[in-house]
Amino acid sequence: MMVTNLYDKNLAFVIIDAQRKFMINHQNKTAEYDQPLTVINRTAEMFRKARRPVIFVKFIGGKMCHPYHGTDGDELFQGLKTDPSDITVIKHYMNSFQKTDLAEVIRSHGCNAAVYGGTVTQYCVMSTYYSSFDYEITPYLVGGGCIATAPEVNDAAEVICKALSQETLKGYFDGDPKVVGKPDSSSSLH
Repeated sequence: MMVTNLYDKNLAFVIIDAQRKFMINHQNKTAEYDQPLTVINRTAEMFRKARRPVIFVKFIGGKMCHPYHGTDGDELFQGLKTDPSDITVIKHYMNSFQKTDLAEVIRSHGCNAAVYGGTVTQYCVMSTYYSSFDYEITPYLVGGGCIATAPEVNDAAEVICKALSQETLKGYFDGDPKVVGKPDSSSSLH
């Protein structure tokens, strides 16, 4: 569900497994990645300009669900923009928190919430999303910034999980009171 209020949230942006070895069995069809990569790049730039952490989680080693035949598998997707201020966390499991310091990295930057993007939506992204609760980190998906095995999977994820639009993120960084103000307690769910 799209969320529009981020009261009392300090966000980090976490990009999960945006590596060439996870191009979901269609290495030559990069057009399917153009829109999510545009969203990821735009979101990362907002976070960098606001001096908020941009964290790349990379799957190195570990068991893969499908083989990758190439020597560039650990490299980021072509077209994904990085910055020297970005942080990298290495993982070996589907859940980006399992046996990593991701929670400590997020918290060390004063963050209590994380916005997730990357691949593969229904596996590593959602596994990390749900594990966030165990670390008392409020999770969100970046709307349009996840890559799944089929478009309807992303649609379903954005219904099931809390997601943030580019407009809401812009409002967050601009200090828009509709986004960062205290929500009306009469309309909250208990």
